[in-house]
Amino acid sequence: MKKREIKTKNEAQNLSKSAMALVIFAMVGKVLGFVREQLKTNYFGAGIETDAFNASLRATSLLSMIVTAAIANTFIPMISRVRKEEGDDTVNYHSNNMLSLSIIAGAIMTLIGIVFSPIIVKLVGGGFNDETFNLTMKLTRMGMPVIIFSAILGVMTGILQSKGYFGATGAIPIPLNAVYIIYLVGLSSKFGIEGLTIASILAVVAEVIFLYPETKRTGHKYFPVFNPKDKYVRHALALSAPVLFSVAINDFNIMINTRFASSLQTGTVTWLNLSNQMNLLVLGIFVSAITSIAFPILSKHFSEGNYTEGRKSMAFGVRLIMLITIPATIGLIVLSQPIIEIAFLRGKFTQFDADQTAMSLKFYALSLTALSLSNLLNRVYYSLQDTTTPLIISAISVVLNIIFNAIFIRFIGHRGIALGLSLATNISVFISFLVLRKKIGHFYGYSYLRAFIKNTVAALIMGVFCYISYFGIMKAIPALDASTLTRLLILLIVVFIAIIIYGAISYILGVGEIRMLIEVINQKLGRTKNKELSE
Repeated sequence: MKKREIKTKNEAQNLSKSAMALVIFAMVGKVLGFVREQLKTNYFGAGIETDAFNASLRATSLLSMIVTAAIANTFIPMISRVRKEEGDDTVNYHSNNMLSLSIIAGAIMTLIGIVFSPIIVKLVGGGFNDETFNLTMKLTRMGMPVIIFSAILGVMTGILQSKGYFGATGAIPIPLNAVYIIYLVGLSSKFGIEGLTIASILAVVAEVIFLYPETKRTGHKYFPVFNPKDKYVRHALALSAPVLFSVAINDFNIMINTRFASSLQTGTVTWLNLSNQMNLLVLGIFVSAITSIAFPILSKHFSEGNYTEGRKSMAFGVRLIMLITIPATIGLIVLSQPIIEIAFLRGKFTQFDADQTAMSLKFYALSLTALSLSNLLNRVYYSLQDTTTPLIISAISVVLNIIFNAIFIRFIGHRGIALGLSLATNISVFISFLVLRKKIGHFYGYSYLRAFIKNTVAALIMGVFCYISYFGIMKAIPALDASTLTRLLILLIVVFIAIIIYGAISYILGVGEIRMLIEVINQKLGRTKNKELSE
Protein backbone atom coordinates (compact mmCIF):
# COMPACT_ATOMS: atom_id res chain seq x y z
CA MET A 1 0.00 0.00 0.00
CA LYS A 2 2.81 2.37 0.93
CA LYS A 3 4.65 1.59 -2.30
CA ARG A 4 1.54 2.45 -4.29
CA GLU A 5 1.15 5.75 -2.40
CA ILE A 6 4.81 6.62 -2.96
CA LYS A 7 4.49 5.79 -6.66
CA THR A 8 1.35 7.93 -6.98
CA LYS A 9 3.04 10.79 -5.16
CA ASN A 10 6.10 10.60 -7.41
CA GLU A 11 3.89 10.53 -10.51
CA ALA A 12 2.03 13.61 -9.29
CA GLN A 13 5.31 15.42 -8.64
CA ASN A 14 6.61 14.51 -12.10
CA LEU A 15 3.38 15.69 -13.70
CA SER A 16 3.56 18.98 -11.80
CA LYS A 17 7.13 19.52 -12.97
CA SER A 18 6.13 18.64 -16.52
CA ALA A 19 3.22 21.09 -16.41
CA MET A 20 5.51 23.87 -15.22
CA ALA A 21 8.05 23.01 -17.91
CA LEU A 22 5.34 23.04 -20.58
CA VAL A 23 4.09 26.46 -19.49
CA ILE A 24 7.60 27.96 -19.34
CA PHE A 25 8.64 26.56 -22.71
CA ALA A 26 5.32 27.57 -24.26
CA MET A 27 5.75 31.11 -22.98
CA VAL A 28 9.23 31.30 -24.49
CA GLY A 29 7.90 29.84 -27.73
CA LYS A 30 5.04 32.36 -27.84
CA VAL A 31 7.42 35.26 -27.22
CA LEU A 32 9.52 34.05 -30.15
CA GLY A 33 6.30 33.64 -32.13
CA PHE A 34 5.47 37.28 -31.43
CA VAL A 35 8.89 38.31 -32.63
CA ARG A 36 8.37 36.20 -35.77
CA GLU A 37 5.03 37.83 -36.56
CA GLN A 38 6.39 41.31 -35.83
CA LEU A 39 9.29 40.75 -38.20
CA LYS A 40 6.97 39.32 -40.85
CA THR A 41 4.55 42.24 -40.72
CA ASN A 42 7.46 44.69 -40.59
CA TYR A 43 9.15 43.27 -43.70
CA PHE A 44 6.09 42.27 -45.74
CA GLY A 45 3.20 44.36 -44.30
CA ALA A 46 -0.40 43.31 -44.97
CA GLY A 47 -0.47 43.04 -48.74
CA ILE A 48 -0.59 40.51 -51.56
CA GLU A 49 2.52 38.57 -50.48
CA THR A 50 1.46 38.11 -46.86
CA ASP A 51 -2.11 37.26 -47.85
CA ALA A 52 -0.76 34.61 -50.25
CA PHE A 53 1.73 33.24 -47.71
CA ASN A 54 -0.84 33.07 -44.90
CA ALA A 55 -3.34 31.35 -47.20
CA SER A 56 -0.75 28.82 -48.43
CA LEU A 57 0.42 28.20 -44.86
CA ARG A 58 -3.19 27.62 -43.88
CA ALA A 59 -3.51 25.06 -46.69
CA THR A 60 -0.33 23.13 -45.82
CA SER A 61 -0.96 23.46 -42.07
CA LEU A 62 -4.40 22.00 -42.50
CA LEU A 63 -2.74 18.81 -43.71
CA SER A 64 0.49 18.82 -41.69
CA MET A 65 -0.93 19.79 -38.30
CA ILE A 66 -3.80 17.33 -38.46
CA VAL A 67 -1.31 14.60 -39.36
CA THR A 68 0.80 15.49 -36.32
CA ALA A 69 -2.18 15.75 -33.98
CA ALA A 70 -3.96 12.66 -35.32
CA ILE A 71 -0.89 10.45 -34.94
CA ALA A 72 -0.06 11.76 -31.46
CA ASN A 73 -3.65 11.43 -30.24
CA THR A 74 -4.07 7.83 -31.48
CA PHE A 75 -0.52 6.77 -30.60
CA ILE A 76 -0.93 7.21 -26.83
CA PRO A 77 -4.04 4.97 -26.53
CA MET A 78 -2.26 2.46 -28.80
CA ILE A 79 0.77 2.30 -26.51
CA SER A 80 -1.50 1.98 -23.45
CA ARG A 81 -3.13 -1.03 -25.11
CA VAL A 82 0.25 -2.58 -26.05
CA ARG A 83 1.52 -2.26 -22.48
CA LYS A 84 -1.67 -3.78 -21.10
CA GLU A 85 -1.70 -6.78 -23.46
CA GLU A 86 2.01 -7.41 -24.17
CA GLY A 87 3.96 -5.46 -21.56
CA ASP A 88 6.82 -3.04 -22.25
CA ASP A 89 8.93 -5.47 -24.27
CA THR A 90 7.29 -4.79 -27.66
CA VAL A 91 6.62 -1.06 -27.30
CA ASN A 92 9.69 -0.08 -29.35
CA TYR A 93 8.73 -2.47 -32.14
CA HIS A 94 5.19 -1.10 -32.52
CA SER A 95 6.40 2.51 -32.12
CA ASN A 96 8.97 2.13 -34.92
CA ASN A 97 6.41 0.44 -37.12
CA MET A 98 4.06 3.38 -36.52
CA LEU A 99 6.90 5.71 -37.53
CA SER A 100 7.58 3.87 -40.80
CA LEU A 101 3.94 3.70 -41.83
CA SER A 102 3.38 7.35 -40.85
CA ILE A 103 6.27 8.49 -43.06
CA ILE A 104 4.81 6.58 -46.00
CA ALA A 105 1.36 8.04 -45.35
CA GLY A 106 2.90 11.53 -45.10
CA ALA A 107 4.70 11.09 -48.44
CA ILE A 108 1.46 9.99 -50.12
CA MET A 109 -0.41 12.98 -48.68
CA THR A 110 2.38 15.29 -49.91
CA LEU A 111 2.02 14.04 -53.48
CA ILE A 112 -1.76 14.32 -53.30
CA GLY A 113 -1.43 17.87 -51.94
CA ILE A 114 0.88 18.92 -54.78
CA VAL A 115 -1.36 17.40 -57.48
CA PHE A 116 -4.57 18.84 -56.08
CA SER A 117 -3.11 22.20 -54.96
CA PRO A 118 -5.38 24.19 -57.34
CA ILE A 119 -8.44 22.73 -55.59
CA ILE A 120 -6.95 23.24 -52.13
CA VAL A 121 -6.06 26.86 -52.90
CA LYS A 122 -9.59 27.47 -54.17
CA LEU A 123 -10.85 26.34 -50.78
CA VAL A 124 -8.69 28.85 -48.89
CA GLY A 125 -8.36 31.66 -51.44
CA GLY A 126 -11.07 31.31 -54.04
CA GLY A 127 -11.83 35.03 -53.79
CA PHE A 128 -8.27 36.17 -54.56
CA ASN A 129 -7.45 38.00 -57.76
CA ASP A 130 -5.31 36.13 -60.31
CA GLU A 131 -1.99 37.48 -59.06
CA THR A 132 -2.60 36.54 -55.43
CA PHE A 133 -4.18 33.19 -56.37
CA ASN A 134 -1.23 32.13 -58.55
CA LEU A 135 1.29 33.12 -55.89
CA THR A 136 -0.71 31.21 -53.24
CA MET A 137 -0.72 28.08 -55.40
CA LYS A 138 3.04 28.33 -55.99
CA LEU A 139 3.76 28.69 -52.28
CA THR A 140 1.35 25.87 -51.40
CA ARG A 141 3.14 23.42 -53.71
CA MET A 142 6.51 24.47 -52.32
CA GLY A 143 5.34 23.92 -48.74
CA MET A 144 3.68 20.50 -49.08
CA PRO A 145 6.76 18.39 -48.05
CA VAL A 146 6.21 19.70 -44.52
CA ILE A 147 3.59 16.92 -44.14
CA ILE A 148 6.29 14.20 -44.12
CA PHE A 149 8.22 15.81 -41.29
CA SER A 150 4.98 16.52 -39.43
CA ALA A 151 4.22 12.77 -39.49
CA ILE A 152 7.61 12.05 -37.90
CA LEU A 153 6.96 14.80 -35.34
CA GLY A 154 3.60 13.24 -34.43
CA VAL A 155 5.16 9.86 -33.61
CA MET A 156 7.99 11.42 -31.61
CA THR A 157 5.50 13.49 -29.64
CA GLY A 158 3.47 10.36 -28.89
CA ILE A 159 6.58 8.48 -27.74
CA LEU A 160 7.54 11.23 -25.31
CA GLN A 161 4.08 11.92 -23.91
CA SER A 162 3.22 8.24 -23.51
CA LYS A 163 6.24 7.95 -21.20
CA GLY A 164 5.40 11.09 -19.23
CA TYR A 165 8.01 13.37 -20.86
CA PHE A 166 6.12 16.59 -21.63
CA GLY A 167 8.77 19.29 -21.35
CA ALA A 168 10.48 18.59 -24.67
CA THR A 169 7.22 18.55 -26.63
CA GLY A 170 6.30 21.89 -25.09
CA ALA A 171 9.64 23.35 -26.16
CA ILE A 172 9.39 22.56 -29.89
CA PRO A 173 8.00 26.03 -30.78
CA ILE A 174 11.40 27.40 -29.79
CA PRO A 175 13.45 25.83 -32.63
CA LEU A 176 10.53 26.36 -35.02
CA ASN A 177 10.34 30.10 -34.37
CA ALA A 178 14.13 30.41 -34.24
CA VAL A 179 14.36 29.22 -37.86
CA TYR A 180 11.73 31.76 -38.93
CA ILE A 181 13.47 34.60 -37.10
CA ILE A 182 16.90 33.76 -38.54
CA TYR A 183 15.42 33.78 -42.03
CA LEU A 184 13.44 37.01 -41.58
CA VAL A 185 16.38 38.90 -40.12
CA GLY A 186 19.14 37.60 -42.37
CA LEU A 187 17.68 36.29 -45.62
CA SER A 188 14.19 37.70 -46.27
CA SER A 189 15.44 40.69 -48.25
CA LYS A 190 17.27 38.33 -50.63
CA PHE A 191 14.86 35.39 -51.03
CA GLY A 192 11.52 37.07 -50.27
CA ILE A 193 8.24 35.27 -49.63
CA GLU A 194 9.29 32.08 -51.49
CA GLY A 195 12.22 31.71 -49.12
CA LEU A 196 9.86 32.14 -46.17
CA THR A 197 7.91 29.11 -47.41
CA ILE A 198 11.11 27.03 -47.50
CA ALA A 199 11.89 28.29 -44.00
CA SER A 200 8.48 27.01 -42.83
CA ILE A 201 9.54 23.48 -43.85
CA LEU A 202 12.98 23.78 -42.28
CA ALA A 203 11.28 24.99 -39.07
CA VAL A 204 9.46 21.66 -38.72
CA VAL A 205 12.67 19.78 -39.56
CA ALA A 206 14.29 21.68 -36.69
CA GLU A 207 11.53 20.42 -34.38
CA VAL A 208 12.20 16.81 -35.43
CA ILE A 209 15.95 17.22 -34.86
CA PHE A 210 15.22 18.76 -31.47
CA LEU A 211 13.02 15.84 -30.32
CA TYR A 212 15.24 13.01 -31.60
CA PRO A 213 17.75 12.98 -28.70
CA GLU A 214 14.89 13.48 -26.23
CA THR A 215 13.17 10.29 -27.43
CA LYS A 216 16.48 8.42 -27.09
CA ARG A 217 16.76 9.58 -23.47
CA THR A 218 13.42 7.95 -22.67
CA GLY A 219 14.94 4.59 -23.60
CA HIS A 220 13.39 4.38 -27.05
CA LYS A 221 15.55 2.53 -29.58
CA TYR A 222 15.11 3.22 -33.29
CA PHE A 223 15.33 0.34 -35.77
CA PRO A 224 13.65 -0.25 -39.14
CA VAL A 225 10.26 -1.96 -39.05
CA PHE A 226 7.67 -2.31 -41.78
CA ASN A 227 4.66 -4.40 -40.88
CA PRO A 228 1.35 -3.17 -42.37
CA LYS A 229 -0.42 -6.10 -40.65
CA ASP A 230 0.48 -4.91 -37.14
CA LYS A 231 -2.90 -5.03 -35.37
CA TYR A 232 -2.06 -2.22 -32.97
CA VAL A 233 -0.83 0.20 -35.62
CA ARG A 234 -3.69 -0.70 -37.94
CA HIS A 235 -6.15 0.01 -35.14
CA ALA A 236 -4.43 3.34 -34.39
CA LEU A 237 -4.42 4.34 -38.06
CA ALA A 238 -8.07 3.35 -38.35
CA LEU A 239 -8.86 5.58 -35.38
CA SER A 240 -6.77 8.37 -36.90
CA ALA A 241 -9.03 8.65 -39.95
CA PRO A 242 -11.83 10.50 -38.12
CA VAL A 243 -9.31 12.13 -35.77
CA LEU A 244 -7.64 13.76 -38.78
CA PHE A 245 -10.71 15.94 -39.11
CA SER A 246 -11.89 16.40 -35.54
CA VAL A 247 -8.54 17.47 -34.03
CA ALA A 248 -8.08 20.07 -36.77
CA ILE A 249 -11.53 21.58 -36.54
CA ASN A 250 -10.22 25.04 -35.65
CA ASP A 251 -7.73 24.95 -38.53
CA PHE A 252 -10.45 23.82 -40.89
CA ASN A 253 -12.77 26.57 -39.70
CA ILE A 254 -9.97 29.11 -40.05
CA MET A 255 -9.42 27.84 -43.60
CA ILE A 256 -13.10 28.49 -44.28
CA ASN A 257 -12.72 31.93 -42.75
CA THR A 258 -9.73 32.54 -45.02
CA ARG A 259 -11.86 31.60 -48.02
CA PHE A 260 -14.54 34.12 -47.04
CA ALA A 261 -11.89 36.74 -46.23
CA SER A 262 -10.25 36.36 -49.63
CA SER A 263 -13.36 37.91 -51.21
CA LEU A 264 -12.92 41.08 -49.15
CA GLN A 265 -10.29 43.80 -49.48
CA THR A 266 -6.55 43.11 -49.61
CA GLY A 267 -5.13 42.60 -46.12
CA THR A 268 -8.22 40.96 -44.64
CA VAL A 269 -6.61 37.50 -44.57
CA THR A 270 -3.64 38.93 -42.67
CA TRP A 271 -5.86 40.81 -40.18
CA LEU A 272 -7.80 37.66 -39.36
CA ASN A 273 -4.64 35.54 -39.19
CA LEU A 274 -2.95 37.88 -36.70
CA SER A 275 -6.05 38.27 -34.52
CA ASN A 276 -6.55 34.51 -34.45
CA GLN A 277 -2.95 33.95 -33.38
CA MET A 278 -3.37 36.48 -30.57
CA ASN A 279 -6.56 34.73 -29.49
CA LEU A 280 -4.79 31.37 -29.34
CA LEU A 281 -1.95 32.72 -27.19
CA VAL A 282 -3.52 31.54 -23.93
CA LEU A 283 -4.50 28.21 -25.47
CA GLY A 284 -0.95 27.65 -26.70
CA ILE A 285 0.70 28.48 -23.38
CA PHE A 286 -1.56 27.17 -20.63
CA VAL A 287 -4.38 25.09 -22.07
CA SER A 288 -2.11 22.93 -24.24
CA ALA A 289 -0.14 22.08 -21.10
CA ILE A 290 -3.31 21.00 -19.31
CA THR A 291 -4.63 18.85 -22.17
CA SER A 292 -1.25 17.30 -22.99
CA ILE A 293 -0.76 16.13 -19.42
CA ALA A 294 -4.39 15.14 -18.89
CA PHE A 295 -4.54 12.93 -22.00
CA PRO A 296 -2.27 10.08 -20.80
CA ILE A 297 -4.03 10.16 -17.41
CA LEU A 298 -7.47 9.99 -19.03
CA SER A 299 -6.31 7.19 -21.36
CA LYS A 300 -5.01 5.18 -18.41
CA HIS A 301 -8.18 5.56 -16.30
CA PHE A 302 -10.70 4.92 -19.07
CA SER A 303 -8.73 2.04 -20.64
CA GLU A 304 -8.74 0.35 -17.22
CA GLY A 305 -12.49 0.98 -16.87
CA ASN A 306 -11.96 3.35 -13.94
CA TYR A 307 -14.65 5.87 -14.93
CA THR A 308 -14.80 7.47 -11.48
CA GLU A 309 -11.19 8.67 -11.58
CA GLY A 310 -11.53 9.50 -15.28
CA ARG A 311 -14.52 11.77 -14.58
CA LYS A 312 -12.66 13.45 -11.71
CA SER A 313 -9.64 14.15 -13.93
CA MET A 314 -11.89 15.54 -16.64
CA ALA A 315 -13.81 17.74 -14.19
CA PHE A 316 -10.62 19.22 -12.76
CA GLY A 317 -9.34 19.93 -16.28
CA VAL A 318 -12.60 21.64 -17.33
CA ARG A 319 -12.69 23.90 -14.28
CA LEU A 320 -9.00 24.76 -14.63
CA ILE A 321 -9.47 25.69 -18.29
CA MET A 322 -12.40 27.98 -17.45
CA LEU A 323 -10.37 29.57 -14.64
CA ILE A 324 -7.72 30.57 -17.18
CA THR A 325 -9.64 31.28 -20.37
CA ILE A 326 -12.64 33.29 -19.12
CA PRO A 327 -10.54 36.19 -17.77
CA ALA A 328 -8.30 35.92 -20.83
CA THR A 329 -11.38 36.36 -23.04
CA ILE A 330 -12.48 39.50 -21.18
CA GLY A 331 -8.93 40.87 -21.25
CA LEU A 332 -8.58 40.35 -25.00
CA ILE A 333 -11.90 42.08 -25.67
CA VAL A 334 -11.16 45.08 -23.45
CA LEU A 335 -7.49 45.52 -24.41
CA SER A 336 -7.57 44.33 -28.04
CA GLN A 337 -6.58 47.73 -29.47
CA PRO A 338 -3.42 48.33 -27.37
CA ILE A 339 -2.41 44.66 -27.64
CA ILE A 340 -2.45 44.74 -31.46
CA GLU A 341 -0.82 48.18 -31.68
CA ILE A 342 2.00 47.26 -29.34
CA ALA A 343 2.58 43.91 -31.04
CA PHE A 344 2.40 44.85 -34.72
CA LEU A 345 2.08 48.60 -35.39
CA ARG A 346 5.38 49.30 -37.13
CA GLY A 347 7.02 49.16 -40.55
CA LYS A 348 4.54 48.39 -43.33
CA PHE A 349 1.79 47.45 -40.87
CA THR A 350 -0.32 50.63 -40.65
CA GLN A 351 -2.73 52.07 -38.07
CA PHE A 352 -5.62 51.05 -40.32
CA ASP A 353 -4.31 47.45 -40.31
CA ALA A 354 -4.06 47.55 -36.51
CA ASP A 355 -7.62 48.88 -36.14
CA GLN A 356 -9.09 46.17 -38.38
CA THR A 357 -7.09 43.43 -36.64
CA ALA A 358 -8.22 44.62 -33.19
CA MET A 359 -11.86 44.56 -34.32
CA SER A 360 -11.67 40.91 -35.38
CA LEU A 361 -9.78 39.97 -32.19
CA LYS A 362 -12.74 41.10 -30.05
CA PHE A 363 -14.97 38.57 -31.81
CA TYR A 364 -12.38 35.76 -32.02
CA ALA A 365 -11.87 36.06 -28.26
CA LEU A 366 -15.42 34.77 -27.73
CA SER A 367 -14.27 31.35 -28.97
CA LEU A 368 -11.28 30.96 -26.64
CA THR A 369 -12.95 29.04 -23.80
CA ALA A 370 -14.91 26.81 -26.18
CA LEU A 371 -11.81 26.00 -28.27
CA SER A 372 -9.89 25.11 -25.12
CA LEU A 373 -12.67 22.90 -23.77
CA SER A 374 -13.01 21.24 -27.17
CA ASN A 375 -9.36 20.16 -27.02
CA LEU A 376 -9.92 18.50 -23.65
CA LEU A 377 -13.28 16.92 -24.48
CA ASN A 378 -11.93 15.43 -27.70
CA ARG A 379 -9.20 13.73 -25.70
CA VAL A 380 -11.81 12.30 -23.35
CA TYR A 381 -13.53 10.74 -26.36
CA TYR A 382 -10.20 9.40 -27.70
CA SER A 383 -9.45 7.91 -24.29
CA LEU A 384 -12.76 6.07 -24.60
CA GLN A 385 -11.66 4.79 -28.04
CA ASP A 386 -14.45 6.87 -29.60
CA THR A 387 -13.29 8.90 -32.59
CA THR A 388 -16.62 9.01 -34.41
CA THR A 389 -18.47 11.35 -32.03
CA PRO A 390 -15.84 14.14 -32.21
CA LEU A 391 -15.90 13.78 -35.99
CA ILE A 392 -19.67 14.28 -36.15
CA ILE A 393 -19.56 17.24 -33.75
CA SER A 394 -16.71 18.76 -35.76
CA ALA A 395 -18.76 18.43 -38.94
CA ILE A 396 -21.63 20.26 -37.22
CA SER A 397 -19.22 23.03 -36.22
CA VAL A 398 -17.98 23.44 -39.79
CA VAL A 399 -21.50 23.63 -41.21
CA LEU A 400 -22.51 26.20 -38.58
CA ASN A 401 -19.37 28.23 -39.27
CA ILE A 402 -20.15 28.38 -43.01
CA ILE A 403 -23.75 29.42 -42.34
CA PHE A 404 -22.82 32.08 -39.79
CA ASN A 405 -20.02 33.43 -41.98
CA ALA A 406 -22.35 33.77 -44.96
CA ILE A 407 -24.84 35.69 -42.80
CA PHE A 408 -22.63 37.97 -40.72
CA ILE A 409 -20.09 38.91 -43.40
CA ARG A 410 -22.87 40.87 -45.14
CA PHE A 411 -23.47 43.08 -42.11
CA ILE A 412 -20.14 43.53 -40.32
CA GLY A 413 -17.54 42.38 -42.88
CA HIS A 414 -14.47 40.55 -41.59
CA ARG A 415 -15.70 40.89 -37.99
CA GLY A 416 -18.62 38.68 -38.96
CA ILE A 417 -16.19 35.95 -40.00
CA ALA A 418 -14.65 35.92 -36.51
CA LEU A 419 -18.08 36.06 -34.86
CA GLY A 420 -19.31 33.15 -36.98
CA LEU A 421 -16.45 30.92 -35.86
CA SER A 422 -17.01 31.84 -32.21
CA LEU A 423 -20.71 31.01 -32.32
CA ALA A 424 -20.12 27.73 -34.16
CA THR A 425 -17.41 26.65 -31.70
CA ASN A 426 -19.49 27.42 -28.61
CA ILE A 427 -22.53 25.56 -29.94
CA SER A 428 -20.48 22.48 -30.89
CA VAL A 429 -18.82 22.34 -27.44
CA PHE A 430 -22.23 22.52 -25.76
CA ILE A 431 -23.33 19.57 -27.92
CA SER A 432 -20.14 17.70 -27.00
CA PHE A 433 -20.90 18.10 -23.29
CA LEU A 434 -24.43 16.80 -23.75
CA VAL A 435 -23.31 13.71 -25.68
CA LEU A 436 -20.47 12.96 -23.24
CA ARG A 437 -22.90 13.25 -20.31
CA LYS A 438 -24.91 10.36 -21.76
CA LYS A 439 -21.75 8.38 -22.53
CA ILE A 440 -19.97 8.41 -19.16
CA GLY A 441 -22.79 9.37 -16.80
CA HIS A 442 -22.54 11.94 -14.00
CA PHE A 443 -19.53 14.19 -14.53
CA TYR A 444 -19.99 17.04 -12.04
CA GLY A 445 -21.92 19.25 -14.45
CA TYR A 446 -23.22 21.61 -11.77
CA SER A 447 -19.66 22.27 -10.63
CA TYR A 448 -18.93 23.53 -14.17
CA LEU A 449 -21.89 25.91 -14.04
CA ARG A 450 -20.90 27.25 -10.62
CA ALA A 451 -17.30 27.70 -11.74
CA PHE A 452 -18.43 29.44 -14.95
CA ILE A 453 -20.60 31.94 -13.05
CA LYS A 454 -17.95 32.69 -10.41
CA ASN A 455 -15.14 33.01 -12.98
CA THR A 456 -17.27 35.26 -15.20
CA VAL A 457 -18.22 37.60 -12.33
CA ALA A 458 -14.57 37.90 -11.26
CA ALA A 459 -13.45 38.40 -14.87
CA LEU A 460 -16.01 41.16 -15.55
CA ILE A 461 -14.87 43.11 -12.48
CA MET A 462 -11.29 42.60 -13.64
CA GLY A 463 -12.25 43.83 -17.14
CA VAL A 464 -13.74 47.06 -15.76
CA PHE A 465 -10.50 47.71 -13.90
CA CYS A 466 -8.43 47.05 -17.06
CA TYR A 467 -10.49 49.44 -19.17
CA ILE A 468 -10.58 52.30 -16.67
CA SER A 469 -6.95 52.01 -15.60
CA TYR A 470 -5.23 51.52 -18.97
CA PHE A 471 -7.19 54.05 -21.01
CA GLY A 472 -7.31 56.46 -18.08
CA ILE A 473 -3.52 56.41 -17.78
CA MET A 474 -3.09 56.78 -21.56
CA LYS A 475 -5.32 59.88 -21.59
CA ALA A 476 -3.14 61.44 -18.92
CA ILE A 477 0.01 60.92 -20.99
CA PRO A 478 0.74 63.30 -23.90
CA ALA A 479 0.56 61.48 -27.24
CA LEU A 480 4.20 62.23 -28.02
CA ASP A 481 5.35 60.50 -24.82
CA ALA A 482 3.27 57.38 -25.42
CA SER A 483 6.00 55.32 -27.08
CA THR A 484 5.59 51.61 -27.74
CA LEU A 485 7.80 50.80 -24.75
CA THR A 486 5.78 53.11 -22.48
CA ARG A 487 2.49 51.56 -23.58
CA LEU A 488 3.92 48.07 -23.14
CA LEU A 489 5.04 48.80 -19.58
CA ILE A 490 1.66 50.31 -18.72
CA LEU A 491 -0.12 47.34 -20.27
CA LEU A 492 2.00 44.82 -18.36
CA ILE A 493 1.45 46.63 -15.04
CA VAL A 494 -2.30 46.81 -15.63
CA VAL A 495 -2.45 43.11 -16.58
CA PHE A 496 -0.37 42.11 -13.54
CA ILE A 497 -2.67 44.00 -11.14
CA ALA A 498 -5.72 42.66 -13.00
CA ILE A 499 -4.54 39.08 -12.43
CA ILE A 500 -4.21 39.76 -8.70
CA ILE A 501 -7.69 41.30 -8.62
CA TYR A 502 -9.15 38.34 -10.49
CA GLY A 503 -7.45 35.88 -8.15
CA ALA A 504 -8.60 37.75 -5.04
CA ILE A 505 -12.23 37.97 -6.18
CA SER A 506 -12.19 34.30 -7.23
CA TYR A 507 -10.88 33.36 -3.79
CA ILE A 508 -13.62 35.38 -2.08
CA LEU A 509 -16.24 33.73 -4.32
CA GLY A 510 -14.92 30.32 -3.31
CA VAL A 511 -13.35 29.11 -6.56
CA GLY A 512 -11.84 25.77 -5.54
CA GLU A 513 -8.82 25.84 -7.87
CA ILE A 514 -7.68 29.22 -6.51
CA ARG A 515 -8.01 28.04 -2.93
CA MET A 516 -6.11 24.88 -3.79
CA LEU A 517 -3.32 27.00 -5.29
CA ILE A 518 -3.15 29.15 -2.14
CA GLU A 519 -2.93 26.02 0.02
CA VAL A 520 -0.09 24.62 -2.09
CA ILE A 521 1.82 27.91 -1.84
CA ASN A 522 1.28 28.06 1.95
CA GLN A 523 2.48 24.47 2.32
CA LYS A 524 5.62 25.21 0.33
CA LEU A 525 6.29 28.38 2.31
CA GLY A 526 5.69 26.46 5.54
CA ARG A 527 8.15 23.72 4.57
CA THR A 528 10.74 26.32 3.55
CA LYS A 529 10.33 28.17 6.86
CA ASN A 530 10.60 24.95 8.91
CA LYS A 531 13.72 23.98 6.96
CA GLU A 532 15.33 27.36 7.70
CA LEU A 533 14.48 27.07 11.41
CA SER A 534 15.91 23.55 11.61
CA GLU A 535 19.15 24.77 10.06
